[in-house]
Amino acid sequence: MKMKIIDSHIHVGLASFCTKPDSEQLIDLSNTYENTLELLNNNKIERAVLLPIPHKDFDCTKCNDYVFEAYTKHPDRFIPFCRIDENLSSNILRGFKGAKIHLLYEDIDLKKIKKQLKILEDAGLPIIFHALFKNKVKQVEDILKIAPNLNVILAHMGRGHIYTDEDIVDNAVRLKKYENVYFETSTIGNIDSIIKVFDIVGDKRVLYGSDYPFGVNWFKGKAPYQYSSEIDLFAKNDIDFKVIDSILYDNIVRLLDLNAENKIRIRRVRKSDFEQIADIFSNINETEKKYLALEAKSSLIRQIIKSESHCYVACIDDKIVGFMRESGRPEGYSLLEEIVVHKDFRSLGIATRLIKYYHNIFRKSLAKTNANNNTMILLLQKHGYKAANPNAQRIINWERYEE
Repeated sequence: MKMKIIDSHIHVGLASFCTKPDSEQLIDLSNTYENTLELLNNNKIERAVLLPIPHKDFDCTKCNDYVFEAYTKHPDRFIPFCRIDENLSSNILRGFKGAKIHLLYEDIDLKKIKKQLKILEDAGLPIIFHALFKNKVKQVEDILKIAPNLNVILAHMGRGHIYTDEDIVDNAVRLKKYENVYFETSTIGNIDSIIKVFDIVGDKRVLYGSDYPFGVNWFKGKAPYQYSSEIDLFAKNDIDFKVIDSILYDNIVRLLDLNAENKIRIRRVRKSDFEQIADIFSNINETEKKYLALEAKSSLIRQIIKSESHCYVACIDDKIVGFMRESGRPEGYSLLEEIVVHKDFRSLGIATRLIKYYHNIFRKSLAKTNANNNTMILLLQKHGYKAANPNAQRIINWERYEE
C-alpha cells in the first residue's frame, strides 16, 4: 500500500466574504488555506482539492479568488475548484480544475446553468455536486441530460443526514450505469456501506474526502481533526491495499489527469476548428477516403462544422487529433457518420474515447460501413453494435441500443 492521500473535499474561505449580516448559513465553513496546509502537513496528506464556501450569501468572486490565491502560492499542494458564475470560462483559463455546485446552499436552478455545465463538459473538468435531500439520483440524471459527458462527483455519496449512510447504497445501484458518476466519501457514518458502494460501482469510482471543516464544526469539536480516525477504518476492514490506494489517491489523480502528459479531451466542434480538421482528412490514405466517401461529403462536412453542430473533436493540448460527426434520425436514433483520427496519433485509444463520448449522448445509434473497412467494423463490434446484414457485399448496416 502506497498510502499516498489526496483529500478530494476541503473548503477554504473567510467569514468576511459574507455579504449579509443576517445570513442563513447554519455551519461556519471559514477556514484559511494556511490552516489547511498545516492540517495536511500534520497528517501527511499529499494534496487537497480546495473548494470555496458554497453559499449564496458569500461573495462568489472573493470565494473563488481566495481558492486561486491558495493554489498560486502552493500549486504542489492545492487543486482549485470554483463556484459557478458568469466568470466560469475565464476561471477555467486561469487554471481552476473543476467546479462545486451546492443546490441547498447556493439556490441554483440547473436549468439556468446549462451553458456553464456544457462549458465544463467541453473543458473536460468535473463538478462536485451536493444535491438537495429528495430525488438525488434524478438530480444527477438531470445534469447528465444537459451534459452527458460531464464527470460528476456526488458529494457525500448523496447521503441523507450528516454522518449517516442514508440512501448511499440505493444511489450507487441506480447510478451504476453512468461511468462518469463518481462517489465521494466524506461525512458518511458507516464504513460497511461505503464498502458496499464500491462493491456495486467498482473501487475506481470512489474518492476519499473529509469535507473539512464542515464535520468538525458540526460537532463543535475542540480537538484538532485527525485523518487517521477515518482512514484507518479502511485498513481495519480487510480491504485490499490496491483498493485503498485507488480510493485515497489514484482515482482523483486519474479523474483530474494530474499525471497526464498527453491529456485527450473531447469537446463540441467550433468554427475555428475547420483548418485542423481539414488537415486530418488530407493526411489519410486513399482507401480511407474511399471508405468515408469524402469526395461526395466534403462540402456537407464543411457546412456542418461551420454550423457548430453534430460534430465533436478530440484534442491533445490545443491540437485537434480526432474528428467525429453524427446526424439525427427518427425515433431517437443517431447515425454515426465518421470517426477519423490523425495518422500521427493512432493507437492511443482516441477512436475509443470518441465513440464512448458519443454513446453517452446517444443511447440509440446506427452506423453504416463499407464491407471491407475492417478497422471500423472491429471498432463497432467492440462497442456493442450488431450488424443487420452481416453478409452484405458493399454496405453493412449497424445498430446499437442501450437502456
